[in-house]
Amino acid sequence: MTLGAQRWLRFLALTGVLVTTAYLVSYFVTRRVPSKPPDVARRDLTPDIEVVSNDFQYLHKEGDITRLILQAKRDTAFVNGQHKLEGVELQTFDAQGQPTGKLTAETCDYDPTARTSDFRGNVVLTTTQGLTVKTESIRYDREAEAATTSDPVQFVRGRVSGEARGAQFDGKSDRLVLEKDVRTTVAPEKPTQPATVITAGRAEYLAREKRLVLGQGARVTQRGDALAAQTLIAQLDDAQRLRRVEAQTAATLQSAEKGFVLTASVLTFDFDPLGGLTQGVGTGQPVLRQQTETERREVTGERLEASFTRGVSASEITRAQATGNARLHIEPVSATAGRTPERKNLHSDTLRVTFAPGGQVMQRAEADGSAVLTVAPLAPTPRSESKILCAPRLTADFYPDGKVQTCTATGGVEMRAEPALDNPLRIPRRTTSDRAEATFDAAQGELVRIVQTGQVVFEEGPRQARAEQATFLRAQEVVELRGRERRPVVWDETLRAEARELDLSTAARSHVARGDVRTTYYEARQTGNTGMFGQPTAPVFITAQEAQVEPQRAVFTGEARCWQGDSFVRGDRLELFKADRRLTATGHVSTAFYRLARKSTSTSEDAPVFGAAQTFTYSDVERRARYTGDVRLTQSDTTLTAGEVEIELAARENRLERMTATNQVVIVQPGRRVTGDLARYTAADDRYVVVGNLARVEDVERGVSVAPEISFVKSEGSVRASGGAKGQRIRTTYQPKP
Repeated sequence: MTLGAQRWLRFLALTGVLVTTAYLVSYFVTRRVPSKPPDVARRDLTPDIEVVSNDFQYLHKEGDITRLILQAKRDTAFVNGQHKLEGVELQTFDAQGQPTGKLTAETCDYDPTARTSDFRGNVVLTTTQGLTVKTESIRYDREAEAATTSDPVQFVRGRVSGEARGAQFDGKSDRLVLEKDVRTTVAPEKPTQPATVITAGRAEYLAREKRLVLGQGARVTQRGDALAAQTLIAQLDDAQRLRRVEAQTAATLQSAEKGFVLTASVLTFDFDPLGGLTQGVGTGQPVLRQQTETERREVTGERLEASFTRGVSASEITRAQATGNARLHIEPVSATAGRTPERKNLHSDTLRVTFAPGGQVMQRAEADGSAVLTVAPLAPTPRSESKILCAPRLTADFYPDGKVQTCTATGGVEMRAEPALDNPLRIPRRTTSDRAEATFDAAQGELVRIVQTGQVVFEEGPRQARAEQATFLRAQEVVELRGRERRPVVWDETLRAEARELDLSTAARSHVARGDVRTTYYEARQTGNTGMFGQPTAPVFITAQEAQVEPQRAVFTGEARCWQGDSFVRGDRLELFKADRRLTATGHVSTAFYRLARKSTSTSEDAPVFGAAQTFTYSDVERRARYTGDVRLTQSDTTLTAGEVEIELAARENRLERMTATNQVVIVQPGRRVTGDLARYTAADDRYVVVGNLARVEDVERGVSVAPEISFVKSEGSVRASGGAKGQRIRTTYQPKP
């Protein structure tokens, strides 16, 4: 703001000019013009003229002090009692006899019996304080003690000059009015400084009330700075110093130097005894606007108070307070390619804004009482969303260039994220905490992250979470959950997970967990029945060092283990494919299936199967499991090793139907060892069929047999060797008993 103390004092010089003019006129015309000297002849006069005298002079004293000297080059006295003075000069003196001013005019018409007197022709008033006033005529009404002119008035006093059209002075009420087109210019103290221009449709000075009123569109300007309103009212103190200015109706204070505009229905400004601006108050939809090359900022409220201090070249705004529906609105001026510009709106019961030294940029904003910060995209897209931060108190700190740096919320915080446009893939979310801090980018002013601490509760549709700290990262669209004393946990209608670190994706219902991850699926069918565990409605538990869980896919790595009851699948990496109803385990795989039924012609019982391999895959759609790489399966007293094993289950039961093993197959049973290239097992008859080039069976009782195909039933002692489809030879070696 550049309307400083000296400018306002210069502005008030106009008041002194007009008041002095009016009092001088009043002082002169209220005194009678003396009668003509008795020795003046009446020669050569027209019938209506009584006498004409030259070099007229009148001296008025109060005691020994001269108070007035009136001179005229010519005095014409008419028969009707009227007088016409020509070449008039009036000098006035104060109570000590010191000169105060002089008034000159070409003529003065005076009638002792009439109410009015007229000064005409090049009327000039000068004072010892350096004031000069010029006009063409002044009429004075003696009874009303009022002086008026309808002619243009010009005045000069030092660096102050101005003009108006028409003026009137009421001596009884000490009221001075400039009727039209008031314009005052205050020249600068230095040539390099700008001039101040004051304009108004009408000006009025009430001496007794010490009040100056500029109306009909008043405006005070200097360079690009201006104070404007329909009416400006200036209040003076006893020393004629400016103490208060009230701008009424469409009031505007604009500063190009400081880059802000203050508007309201009414603006009131207070000044210190030296004329420095100290405070401004706006009521009636007040707005404080400030704009830089990159952003527009607005402070609004039902009432707006601004504090000022004396700066190097002008008064500077230091602080602003808005009360009642207070708002700080920030909006980018233009967008940068590849960026998503955002508007910010801080709303509360009371808002206090502190400005950096110089008054050009905001330094801090404090919002108290139902405070709400809204960050919304200027150009919404289906992927964009608005962030809403609510708390009893919000504090915003700004970068040196005036962009928002951080916003801190305290006293119980709620953060909401809402889709900017209708998008079924974007679910509104809500996070509560004890405290929160939002951080913004220094270059573009965009939201970067929101950190919430203390009893964090996260809600996103059916997904919920708890943590000691939550950090929203806008670029990654992730909420990071952390905790020192309590591990963060997340759950929805299908699962519950906890770990030392949890990262929740806000773009999709997925999460990443790290550090001693523990996941529970409430029912096995919610994993797609991917575990071959046999209990679709029982929960499934998974532990790992890290997990990446999506709605249709989950990956667990690092000592991953998935189990239901006693049955489990373990490996370096586990992958669940819910839509495909498939599970894959890789790296140091081991399995145990306790509820895998085996049905033979004579029995039906659960026969736990234990396995080890490099990979394990189970497809519930195909009802098929596959082990590959150094496979080892154990069921009861039978052990099978091979390069690959495939298990087929019944269509609607967790029951083994067939098993096929390939690549260096070895079957070991008590007293029997069978090797081959391929082995098939059918649970219906509990029969193994081993083929190869050649298959081999070693039996402690029956010796060794080598053949293209060997079959046996576990429950029976006999082994059948055959030549296969080509009828090849069979060789059997019997081991004699000792």
